[in-house]
Parts: sequence; C-alpha cells; structure tokens
Amino acid sequence: MGFEQNIENEFEAQKKNIQKPNLMVVGGTGVGKSSLINLIFGKDLATVGSGKPITRGLNRYEQPHIPLVIFDTEGYEITDGQVDASNFYQVVIPEIKRMQIEPLSKQVHLVWYCISVSNHRITSFDLENIKLLSQELRLKCAVVFTQCDNDPIDADGKGKGAEAFREALKEQGLNLPTFETCSTDRELQLDLEELLEWSSESLSNEDLRQSFIGAQRHSIELKRKKAYRVVTTFSATSAATAGANPFPLSDSALLVPQQIAMAVTLSKTFGFDSLGDQISTLLKSQLVSIIGKQLAASLTKLIPIFGQVVNAAVAATLTGGMGIALIEIYSNAYRTYLDTGKSPDWASLFSNFDEAFQAATSAWKEKQA
Repeated sequence: MGFEQNIENEFEAQKKNIQKPNLMVVGGTGVGKSSLINLIFGKDLATVGSGKPITRGLNRYEQPHIPLVIFDTEGYEITDGQVDASNFYQVVIPEIKRMQIEPLSKQVHLVWYCISVSNHRITSFDLENIKLLSQELRLKCAVVFTQCDNDPIDADGKGKGAEAFREALKEQGLNLPTFETCSTDRELQLDLEELLEWSSESLSNEDLRQSFIGAQRHSIELKRKKAYRVVTTFSATSAATAGANPFPLSDSALLVPQQIAMAVTLSKTFGFDSLGDQISTLLKSQLVSIIGKQLAASLTKLIPIFGQVVNAAVAATLTGGMGIALIEIYSNAYRTYLDTGKSPDWASLFSNFDEAFQAATSAWKEKQA
C-alpha cells in the first residue's frame, strides 16, 4: 500500500473516531454570546438559521467538519421590563437533566455562563442559574464576563465591573473560574487564552480535548502546546518500536506508520479539516511527498549524526524532529489563514521541509540528551 493510501486511511480512521465536546453557552438576551462564539470558533459554526431547536430557549449548533457542538441557551428574557427566567427553569433545565443521564457523547461537557459587564449588574437570576448549573447539576462551569471593552479600569488595572461581579459570586459561595472577554476588538485579548486553556483542561478525556483545541480558531499557542504533547507521545511510541528490535537506518520505513499517524493527528490539532476540503486535500498531497521522497533523502544526510542503526533513541529523535518541523509549518499555515482568510500555499510552506527536519531533529536530539 502506498503512502498516499496510508495517509488517506489515517485521515478517515481519525475522522471516524472523533469525539465532539458539547459546549453550552448560557446567558440573557443581548449579552454577546453569538459574538463570543463567532470570535473563537468562526462564523460558520453558528450562522443565522443553522441552529436546531431542541426546545424553547435551547438551540443546537453543529457543522459536519467542525469537531464541536454548541448549545445556545437563554438564561432569562426581559418581558415587560421584568426579568423572566421561568422558561429556563421549566423547560431548559429539565432538558439538561435529561441529557446528563445519556451516554457521555450526549452530555453537556462544559458551560460558559455569560454576563455582560455593560449591564452594570449581576442579577439574582444569574446567581441562581449559576448555582443550579454548577452545584446542583455539577457541570463544569465558567463565568464569562462579556463586552469588557466598556468596563472602566481601577487603579490596579482591573475592570471595575468585573471585580464587582466576582465579589457578588463569592458572596454567594460561587468560587468558579471567571474570565473577562471582548468580542469586538481582537487586539484586546483579556482572558480569552485563559478561558480556552481552562475549557480544554476541564474536558474529561484526551480525545475531547484535542477536538476542542482543533475547533477553536483563536489561539495558535494553545494548538502548539497540544501539538508538542502529541509529538512527545509519538516519539515515545517510535522509541518503543525500535527499542524492542533495532533495525538499519535504511529500513526506517518501519517508523512510517507512527509518523503518518502523528502527521495526521497534528493536522487535526490545528483544525485544518474544519477549514474546508481544499485545504485538507492539498495538505494530504504534501504529506505524501515529505513522508516518502523528502524524508528518505533527509535520512541519508543524518547518517553521520546517528550512524547506521535505528535504536530507541534514534527513533525517538527522528520522529520528534519530524513532528517539530511539522508544527512550525502548520503554525505558519494557520497564521496565513487567520491573517488572509485564504488557503495556505502548502507547496511553498513545505519547500524547505528537508532543512527544517534536519534542524528540528538536531534540536530534539540535544533536548533529549
């Protein structure tokens, strides 16, 4: 079986095994939930009219190519000038309780409870809702302060409104993680990175974490952190393969299955599948080239460094070096997409893979020494 078919099979296998985290976003009308979702996950996830009503006040947003499900939930509505949370308690909460006795794939994995700082108050309904979700239902819940670009700063550089909201939560015994956000100014990062980090780490297994990191489009750094962990794992797997039975460098194709799996896993971590079929197809063609012709050519140049035999240390280094080289290429590709909205020029990005692989391999070897 050729490299092309192996890579295609790996993409398909990982696609079938994808676990999608279920993120519930709760908050009153007009607090900026949709803007927050669009900023972090892209406008094509929760486009107007694409939501599937589950019940009154609860919509499900899902796209086939994005490894995430969003449940948009109204915490309360304003009726005749009065806060009305009756639908939330009578309709939405029973539906959440029903979901929580379903298999893990259908349960709520995370809750972002959104409160607008611009409203200048945290209502008793918010406090009761948060208490219900986090304490009675025991959901992984974070409180997200939205529209914080309008929040005046105190002498310590903290948002005055956000600090007041935190105090109100503490008074109610709600010691939950809180994050300040702004969806209108991309330069104003506030706590977006921290919110994404918390969300990823709060998920119950590694597959859900990888899907969340792949789905989010805001933080390249979070993708890179996860990617380094992926490389470390596959490097150890390669070491185990060669450690059990060392083989000549000329037989390095024995490492290819792990390297293909790593290359595809890294592409999922960066979320290239969610950016469209064209980007994914062009990436596959480049992976065929590097894992075949270019990788073989690179290995011959590394004989003076590693010798003729692939043992555990050599296998780990070769796989680690390849992974690090791919992380840099993938990072540049993703930045290109975020900056321009256009498909990366994969041929150009991979044109210097040979040099990048050798440099990364040498660096990985020194790191492990």
